[in-house]
Amino acid sequence: MMQKIREATRLLATNLVLFSSIILTVWLPGSILLVYLRLYVFPEATGGDELRMFTQELRVSNAIEFAFSPLYVGAILYAASRLKQGLQTTYRESMSHGARRSFTLLITRLGAGFIVFFGLIVFIIPGIILALRFALIDSVVVLDNVEGTSARKLSTMITKGKKWNILRTILLTFIGVFLAAFLMGFVLYLPLSFIGQDENFIIAVLSECVVNILLIIPTLVLFLFYWEAKSQQIAPQHEDNQ
Repeated sequence: MMQKIREATRLLATNLVLFSSIILTVWLPGSILLVYLRLYVFPEATGGDELRMFTQELRVSNAIEFAFSPLYVGAILYAASRLKQGLQTTYRESMSHGARRSFTLLITRLGAGFIVFFGLIVFIIPGIILALRFALIDSVVVLDNVEGTSARKLSTMITKGKKWNILRTILLTFIGVFLAAFLMGFVLYLPLSFIGQDENFIIAVLSECVVNILLIIPTLVLFLFYWEAKSQQIAPQHEDNQ
């Protein structure tokens, strides 16, 4: 569990420029938009209602995530797979591959999402189990070039016996990311307290960007589960051929 978190963190740290460039292609303009709306639009539109402001910001953030995450997730997964093979890759090559698989990934995610949502409505536990079965569907779509039902079946197969380990690892990863984001936010905002300022546009954008870079780690953790499962499948086949 901790090994995958450490490896994902190391993979991000040693390739920080590449992974940051990929995710900030979407989330730098996205962060600028969100901060602008948070500081200058939503307070006036909601009369300062904090809950309504949060809800509206969440809607915009989710819309950006829904529309563009297949692009940058696909690019991150492609880059990670090349790096795990000891091969070099570039921003352009990674983004090109992500773009080619983005629509397929979006449609496959929607199909899996509807199934999980139905499972959660009927009974919560089956919905959680379905979500864990489909946890590696992004890697399957991007790296195995399958989609739809085939992607769901393959993700279910390679998560067999690993679902609860995946759940524990991802929960721990998000806790670590939250704590790291809180610490980085504190460091970034600390200078403002000395000048008696509560908010600053540039600091807020930087804070948003840092959080989105840290959120690459859960994506890499799931990729490492996929990579391990595929390696375990290949090893017996290689032994049989010998």
